[in-house]
Amino acid sequence: MLRNTRFKWTLAAVGVFTVAGLIGACDPEDEPTPSTQNDAGTKTDAGTNTDAGTNTDAGTNTDAGTNTDAGTNTDAGTNTDAGTNTDAGTTTDAGTTTDAGTQTTLPLAVDGTWAPSGYMGDGSEQGLVDEPICATPRPGSGLGTCHKFTYTKKGQGWAGVFWQYPEGNWGKTNTPGFLVPDGAKAVTFYAWSEKGGETVDFFVGYGPDSQDGFEKKLSPAAVLTKEPVKYTLDISKIRYADVAAGFGWSAGGHDEPFIFYIDDIQWH
Repeated sequence: MLRNTRFKWTLAAVGVFTVAGLIGACDPEDEPTPSTQNDAGTKTDAGTNTDAGTNTDAGTNTDAGTNTDAGTNTDAGTNTDAGTNTDAGTTTDAGTTTDAGTQTTLPLAVDGTWAPSGYMGDGSEQGLVDEPICATPRPGSGLGTCHKFTYTKKGQGWAGVFWQYPEGNWGKTNTPGFLVPDGAKAVTFYAWSEKGGETVDFFVGYGPDSQDGFEKKLSPAAVLTKEPVKYTLDISKIRYADVAAGFGWSAGGHDEPFIFYIDDIQWH
């Protein structure tokens, strides 16, 4: 009797717990709602990421890639003025030193002031060659140009040269010569020849009937040697002003080619 009573109570307790478990499982307030999750499943913004995927500005970088101004640099590459430097590259006066010969003070170089352009006799018939070949060392002060003359006899049998100012001025027109500074007392020069023994006349001025108004000759005439010798034309008593014939020489009677040299011609 007691055993049956305990069995009934046990069944009753089991039933109560079973019902309670079923009720707890069906309670809507305790159940989460994971099934919908529309935002998590769709995630339109996260999946598309239009801005992040395109990155139009970042990928193109038009301004950064072109850099037109920086790549061209037209002005910097050309630098026309800097590359040309025409004035600095030329320096004609420094190379020729022609202007340096024309002076207004004494001593006065004949070469660079007067030009050896007045060819006479066989010189006017291509019988005379003038070359700027110098002795080493040059005699005297080496002022002006050194000359090597080669004379080959032609039809007239003599030759000579006048140093003229301006070139081609024979002293018979109103063309003024070079205005020599006051105070010159002499015209000096060095002369010599390859063989020695040849006679040469040296002079300055066209003569009393020319616009120069004077002529001075070396007297006696020079008999050249193989070594440079200094010669002097004394003009201490000459009245001069503008001079057309600043120096000259003449020679004749040479059947064979005659080679001689003149250097350091100057008024002082």
